[in-house]
Amino acid sequence: MPTNLLMPKWGMSMQEGMVGTWLKTEGDQVEQGEEIVEIESDKAINLVESPASGILARIVVPEGETVPITTVIAIIADPGEELSTDFDEQKSNVSGHASETTELTPAVTDATSRDTRQATKTVRRRVPASPAAKRLARQHDIDLNHIEATGPDGMIVVEDVQLVLAASSAQSTASPISRVSFYSQGIKLDGLLYLPKNRPSDLIAPAVVFCLGFTYVKDLLVPDMARRLSERGFAALVFDYRGFGKSEGPRGRLLPMEQVADIRSAVTYLTQRPEVDARCIGLAGISLGGSNALYTAAIDQRVRAVAAISPIGDARRWLKGTRRHWEWVEFLTEIESDRVARVLNDKRIQIDAWDIVSPDPSSREFLDSLYREFPDLKCELDLEAAEALIEFRPEDVVGNISPSPVLIVHGDNDMLVPVEESQSLVAKCGEPREFVRVPDMAHFDWANPQDGRFSHVMDILNRWFEENLSGNP
Repeated sequence: MPTNLLMPKWGMSMQEGMVGTWLKTEGDQVEQGEEIVEIESDKAINLVESPASGILARIVVPEGETVPITTVIAIIADPGEELSTDFDEQKSNVSGHASETTELTPAVTDATSRDTRQATKTVRRRVPASPAAKRLARQHDIDLNHIEATGPDGMIVVEDVQLVLAASSAQSTASPISRVSFYSQGIKLDGLLYLPKNRPSDLIAPAVVFCLGFTYVKDLLVPDMARRLSERGFAALVFDYRGFGKSEGPRGRLLPMEQVADIRSAVTYLTQRPEVDARCIGLAGISLGGSNALYTAAIDQRVRAVAAISPIGDARRWLKGTRRHWEWVEFLTEIESDRVARVLNDKRIQIDAWDIVSPDPSSREFLDSLYREFPDLKCELDLEAAEALIEFRPEDVVGNISPSPVLIVHGDNDMLVPVEESQSLVAKCGEPREFVRVPDMAHFDWANPQDGRFSHVMDILNRWFEENLSGNP
């Protein structure tokens, strides 16, 4: 019985989704739980798994098309299973969970099944070939009828089959999106790797690691950024820091230097990917992630270029600036009490993450809307995170990044992280460096791919990485 893959629902208000990239084509074998399609809502992007094992018999919704949730977007069938020709009339009435199945009336054989049977009939015709050539063709499922013979009396020899295999390998491409994992200080991290589409597998690409901001997860915003870069010929890796998203590690723990270690592990992982030019790896960070990226580039010479959006130069100065004097004194007293409790009793104080970082009204409104849509994103952090942030000063080390190029982008209307933070960093960076101030942009204004400011920021990043990461090192 065929199994329907349905448009999923993420978030409280999601009513429709867009098919981004199919990772499989019609006729491909798929396994239950295997990720086969990228789906995008207005806020989140993620990969969707196959609800069953079998053949991807029909892709109902093509790439780039938006449909309501629970719409059938593909059908998984058993090999040779027939599908109804009147499916298009039935699909609008289908609803439920992606694991549900709907029995379709057998009618005309699916095109994939017809092709398979025709190929089988063709193979049964006797083709002159040496035993070694036949054996090699069987091992790689190659149709002897499609091989040009160069042996005596029109016989296919093993060299003919090897030539077909070599041509096939040269033309093959890696999946444009794949879920990946790697380890950082013994903790397994989860990521998504975006590769340039239709890039021959024997060509290597420059790569960019995206470094997430304060408590952010990789399913929001950054996949769209990674996809934009991959369209320009870059490999792009997005991943969750330890303790966040789908990565392992203790929840409620956010230490900037541990996140720097995670970024360095991501760089190491990319150096081992055959699709990536290990000499051309850059970093792109957002907010606190921008600070992490700059710090990493200062201590890791493998980073060839680094870009930061709205970074913090001195986190103590930043956090103090968001509070009145008496609030700051109370905050420091809480941190000291937590430090003593951790040492004497192994007890920790946890508070709302955004009680550590006090957001301005505009940022608060954005965050509240995000948490209404995705309540699981709201989290508490150990006060140890506040202590670690107060000690985090990327501006002390950014001078070591030179001669690798630095780009810093900041919105003039940013009330959460003042533009002065970036100005302080720029003043302490060596050359080459570039500082771009974006008028009429607050901290989260560009964090929506449908907003023109998102495209503007991405145009800046694309242009800069093409100039500083694409050439010979």
